[in-house]
Amino acid sequence: MSPLPSPPCRDTHRELLRRVPGTSGRDLDAVVVAATWSAERVADAAELAAWLDATLVVMCSRSVSATEIADVVSRSPELRWLAIDLPAGYQHHLLDAATSRATEVKVDRLGDLSLKRNLGLLLAKLLGWHSVLFLDEDITGLDVDEVWHAAAGLGDLDVVGLEVADFPDNSVVCHAHRLSGGHQETFVSGSALLVAADRVESFFPEIYNEDWLFFFDAVLRRSVGRSGTATQFAYEPFRNPGRAAGEEFGDVFAEGLMELAHRRLPATAADDVDYWRRYLARRAEFIRQICDRVANLQSSPLRPQAMGALEAAEQRRAMITPQICAAYLRTWRRDLTEWAARLHDLPKAVSFSSALRLLGLAGQAISPALEKPVQKGTVMSLQSAEIATLSRVAPTAQIGAPYRMLQEGTWQRLGRPTEIGAGCDIGHFCVIGEEARLGDGTIVDTYCLVEGGATIGERVVITHRASVGARAVVGDDSVIGCSLICERSQVGKNCRVFGDLVHRQLDPTKPWDAPEAEEAAPILEDNVFVGWGATVVGGITIGRGSYVCAGATVTKDISPGQIVTGVNEVHNPTEWQGALAKSDFFPVQSPEFPAVAS
Repeated sequence: MSPLPSPPCRDTHRELLRRVPGTSGRDLDAVVVAATWSAERVADAAELAAWLDATLVVMCSRSVSATEIADVVSRSPELRWLAIDLPAGYQHHLLDAATSRATEVKVDRLGDLSLKRNLGLLLAKLLGWHSVLFLDEDITGLDVDEVWHAAAGLGDLDVVGLEVADFPDNSVVCHAHRLSGGHQETFVSGSALLVAADRVESFFPEIYNEDWLFFFDAVLRRSVGRSGTATQFAYEPFRNPGRAAGEEFGDVFAEGLMELAHRRLPATAADDVDYWRRYLARRAEFIRQICDRVANLQSSPLRPQAMGALEAAEQRRAMITPQICAAYLRTWRRDLTEWAARLHDLPKAVSFSSALRLLGLAGQAISPALEKPVQKGTVMSLQSAEIATLSRVAPTAQIGAPYRMLQEGTWQRLGRPTEIGAGCDIGHFCVIGEEARLGDGTIVDTYCLVEGGATIGERVVITHRASVGARAVVGDDSVIGCSLICERSQVGKNCRVFGDLVHRQLDPTKPWDAPEAEEAAPILEDNVFVGWGATVVGGITIGRGSYVCAGATVTKDISPGQIVTGVNEVHNPTEWQGALAKSDFFPVQSPEFPAVAS
């Protein structure tokens, strides 16, 4: 069993925080504000974001709308900003967590705060942000230089908080501890928190002290720092006893976890039910001691309210069992694993609009500076691009890559965005050209190329380093493997192509991409099979349902339903001696094809 020191609730956690190093870190990408009560409260955050050249993201609900935020932030014309209306009852599968269904530990007064912060984390991953500052709307008094220095600390640390000591950012019980004469410091919190979003893979659960749980693993790694100060609007902590009752489980659970960090115990020590039994007993003694001191504050007008809040906290503590704590710990750990897996599977969005569509959000207001595509990391969009919901794009893929240069002249533009349909999967080191379109459910495997202006149907598989040329068309349900599909080729529906479709190049003395040297491209009608290493040359048509054998060369039109071998050797399936003739590949009931002999 792991012994616990006394008292169980420490008056400071300062020793768990590291000093923020010099200026070796990074700039700030975004400021994310949870807005609920007043749009005017966002004005300070907007001014800060403008000074830091960071994007301001405001999550709006209840009494605040995106339209109202737009009126406030328009005072900073150079500011990049986005305001999102969060609908009542909003849900998304990416945000689903088992801990959110643990109703016995949730706090009603927190509302959608955790939800908004988690949306900020998802946006950061989708848009490739490296560093994010989370701010609550009741935070003010931020100094630009202090925030910049704190952000620089993210070069070495995962999380850096600004100390909110005025008004003290404490739980109700800790406020009562201070009121009764106890020494009580503040800790870093989500109300003013800088996060290395490209490294941290945690989330904010729906519980009081959700921010402590968010960075608990970073605390164990000694990767949390403190730098600078902020001011919080004052409130009356003792006015509503329900506040203390609602906070009690989160206070017990988070303080219990932090005790592990103080004692440098492994996180598994909290798996022991007895650990929580002894901690709950120490917590009861801590509350009793505060009650005794508060009862002696005869001259304090806050004494009756403080006593009521402490009684509510103790009543709630008495209902918390060690088994509940241990069970919540297991559930939270499973949620952490699932959350990290979701972050790894997220696509890279190429615009704010596509990121919002993936998250199922609408009604947003956006500054003109954000209407252009995002360019982050190795994902690029040199023209507008749209990625639909549930599509995955590997971080090394390039979306919207520009047309290659021509030896003579320029490409005639199609005037359309690059589009990635719903449920697509774009593998590592793929290149999708600008103005290309991929239908729903299409898979582009590692190292494949889809050039500019190509149109790919739905449920297409492009694999084995295949290349689909500019302005080529590939129909639904086709497979393109290890193939060169030359420019302007047309591949019908339900085709399988493992050979090459190429131009004839009758006059190699001309520049190969000059307009006067342009040759007609091959056309494959529906249900055509082209075998491995076969070559289809020039402006010819392979008829519906034909089978071009591996290694064949085809330079003339092929009627529907034929087998091609060698060089333009055409065979009727009824005359074919091999098993291929009996394959279901050749339809037997269509009037277009001769009957296959049984």
